[in-house]
Parts: sequence; structure tokens; C-alpha cells
Amino acid sequence: MRVLRVIFFLLVATCVHAHSVHTSTAEVEYNAETKRLEVSLTVFVSDLELALVRQSEREMRIDQTPAAEFDAQIQAYLAKTFVVTDVAGKVAKMAWVGREMEEASAKSGDPAVVLFFEVEMPEGVVGAVVRNAVFLDLFKDQVNLMQMREGEEKVELRFTREHPCEKVGGVN
Repeated sequence: MRVLRVIFFLLVATCVHAHSVHTSTAEVEYNAETKRLEVSLTVFVSDLELALVRQSEREMRIDQTPAAEFDAQIQAYLAKTFVVTDVAGKVAKMAWVGREMEEASAKSGDPAVVLFFEVEMPEGVVGAVVRNAVFLDLFKDQVNLMQMREGEEKVELRFTREHPCEKVGGVN
């Protein structure tokens, strides 16, 4: 019975997808004091729920699933889809900070949520590789945009299914 409910929810979630633009945006800042990337990733709630349902094989709703369970699923998903490796090729440790609904979209038919997390980068960001494959497995046209800053310098990166990784050669 549980399997049928999951299949039904997947079909409904896929059919009632409210938006035709599949994009996420991330703002990333390197904090030289803490030696961490501070990330805020904005995604559509419907996309996030669909990804978590597929991952967990059970219903996941931001407004109905207990927050600790929902957040644990987000962290597991990000650990697979938003990966930073340092210059030596070692996967950097991620620390969950939290999430909040994006105020501007909260009353729309397709609200967004901002996910906050940090990535340990003790050697800095130059030479690191960022893999931002969030929702690339769900939508062929998914585009993930990221603006990375270090002090006054910044770089803009674009991730797609064909190009999910970027090497950081220096923020400028």
C-alpha cells in the first residue's frame, strides 16, 4: 500500500508542476575568518519536494513533514548534488544551517525556499571544483546559477546537465 501511495504522489507531483522555468540560484561567499563557503541556495518548493520524494520514496511536504525529517532529507540530497572538492580532490564537509521561505514568493502559487549551509574550505577556494547538480536529474532544462564572492571579487557560474561542474580559478 505504501508503494502505491508513493507512486500516486510522484504522478501527481509531476503532473501538477506549476512552473515551466527550472532554475535555482545560489549566492556563495567565502569567509576568510571561518575558512568556509557560506551558501544560500534558492529553489522552488515543488521541485525540492519532488526531489525528496524520489530520494526517500515516501511523501515529503515542506508544510506537513516534521522539520527535522525534512531537513535531514535536504541534507542527504545536497550531499549528492551540491559537492565541493578542494584542490587535492577531497570532498569538503558540509554543515547545515537551516532554511526559510522566500518572502517575495510565499504567497504565490509556486513559492521558493532558501537553503542555508556552509562548506569547509581551509585551503581557500582557488582550485576547488564545485558540482551543482541540484535537480539536474529531474529536468532536462534545469539551469543552476551561482554567484561566488571572496571579499570584493566575484565570479558567476552556470551549471547544466551537460556541464554540472566548474573549477574555481580565482574569484574576480
